[in-house]
Amino acid sequence: MKKYPIPQLDLPLLLAVLMLMLLSSMTVWSASGFSETVITKHLIRCMIALSCLFVMAAVPPHLYLRFSPHLYLLTVLLLLAVALVGDSTNGSQRWLKLGFIRFQPSELVKIAIPMVIAWLIHISGEALDLRKILYALLLAAIPTFLIFIQPDLDGALFALIYMFFVLYFAGISWKIIGSIAAIVATLIPLMWFFIMEVYQKKRVLQFLNPESDPWGAGYQIIQSLIAIGSGGMRGKGWTNANQGPLGFIPESQTDFIFSTYAEEWGFIGSVFLLALYLFITLRILWISCQSEQLYNRLLCGSLALSFFLYTFINTGMVSGLLPVMGSPLPFFSYGGTAMITQGLTFGIIMALCRSRPHRIKKSG
Repeated sequence: MKKYPIPQLDLPLLLAVLMLMLLSSMTVWSASGFSETVITKHLIRCMIALSCLFVMAAVPPHLYLRFSPHLYLLTVLLLLAVALVGDSTNGSQRWLKLGFIRFQPSELVKIAIPMVIAWLIHISGEALDLRKILYALLLAAIPTFLIFIQPDLDGALFALIYMFFVLYFAGISWKIIGSIAAIVATLIPLMWFFIMEVYQKKRVLQFLNPESDPWGAGYQIIQSLIAIGSGGMRGKGWTNANQGPLGFIPESQTDFIFSTYAEEWGFIGSVFLLALYLFITLRILWISCQSEQLYNRLLCGSLALSFFLYTFINTGMVSGLLPVMGSPLPFFSYGGTAMITQGLTFGIIMALCRSRPHRIKKSG
C-alpha cells in the first residue's frame, strides 16, 4: 500500500493561524457591508491557503533546499511575463491573467528571495563575506528591478528587505549594516526628486499632515483614525462598526481592515490581535532555532521577520504612525494571492522547523 507524506505541523502555530483566519472572516463580513459574495470568496481563499499549508508541510525539507534556485528562476520568469503581457489596473501592471483568476507574481518574491539567498549561503559552507553579500545583492536586484518597473516602489523596497533579513541571520557585520543605512539616507533626496511618483509623494505628505487635505489625500487615514478612536476600550461589538461598512473608509476589507476590527473590538481586542501576531513571530523564531541546519535557520528566521514587518507596517499605516503603503495584514486582509502565499510560507516553515535536517551533498 502506497504511503503518502504526513504534514509536519506545529500545533500552537497552526492554532494561531486558524484564530487569525476566524477573526479575519468575521471582520471581512462586517467591513464589506455583509456582502455574501465577498465573504464567500474570502472563505474559499482561506481554505485554499490552509490546503497549501498542509501540502507544503508534507514536503521533505531537503527538497526546499534543492529546489530553491528553481523557484527563484520561476519567479523571475513570471515577473518578466508581467512586464511583457501583464494585466494593468489603475496604471500598474502587476498581475498575470490565468483564465478566470488573476495572479500577482511579486507575492512569490516573499518566498523566493529568502530561499535562494539562504541556499547560496548554505552551499558555500563558509562564513559570510563580501563576495557572498555581492552575490546576494545581485540575486535580489533582478526581481527588485522587475517589481520597480511595474511600477511598485513599495514592493521593490520590500524585496531588498527580504534579502537583508537573511543576511542579518547569517551574521552580516554591523559596520556593513551602518554603511548601507548611510547610503540609503543619502539617496533619499534623490529618490524624492527623481524616482518617487506623484502619488507616492502625496502619501508621505499626507502622513506628515493628513489634515492639510481632509477630503483628498488625507481622507482615508483621517477616517481610519476616527474608526480606531471610536472603538474605545471595549469596542462597539461585532457588526456594529460604521466607518468601514458605510463606505467612509475605502478598501475597508483589504489594507485598512484593522480599522474596522479596532472599531468593533476596541483597545482590548486590538491588543489581543497584536499579541497573537507577536506570538506567531516569536514561535517561528523559537522553532527555527531548534533546527541544526543552517538553511532552515536562515530561511525561517527571515520569514518570521518578514511576517512581523508586514504586520507592523499595516497596523502602523492605518493608525497614522507610518505612511500609507500597499501592505496587507497577514492572514487578515481580503485578497487572494497574498492569502495563498502566506499559506505556502507557513507550510514551508512547518516543514523545515519540525523535521530532522537532511544532509545535502554540495555540488562540485
